[in-house]
Amino acid sequence: MNIDKTNWLILEQLQLNARMPLTELSKKVGLSSPSVAERIQKMEDAGIINRYEVKLGMEAIGYPMGVFISAKIRFGQVEKFHEFIKTKPEITECYKLTGNDCLMMKANVRNTKHLEELNSTLSHFGELTTSLILSAVVDRRVYNSDF
Repeated sequence: MNIDKTNWLILEQLQLNARMPLTELSKKVGLSSPSVAERIQKMEDAGIINRYEVKLGMEAIGYPMGVFISAKIRFGQVEKFHEFIKTKPEITECYKLTGNDCLMMKANVRNTKHLEELNSTLSHFGELTTSLILSAVVDRRVYNSDF
């Protein structure tokens, strides 16, 4: 699918506010609401727009401490570990990696005691390195036609 300048404008606006009313979005991009809706539908069908989501304020819901945990999982434990972390609500993201560590996880915990408990359970599967997130330099990127 061709992502022309108008499609990029639509994508940029949706990244800034996915709940923007169609009438407002159409005014910003200079097209009628039906034309914008059709373009959005085509971009959804093409897999350019994958989902609309809510970003929670983790501090506001009682999980203010963000951490990254890299892990070297013991031989024979990888599949068990993958299944186990799916049961841990603190783990918000997990990625397989190349390099020294085989996994990188992002987690949110209530406090240092909660982090210690989480690390204790995860360490049964291998070696961990935990880093506290102090602040975000880039928290969310909005892509546009300059990308």
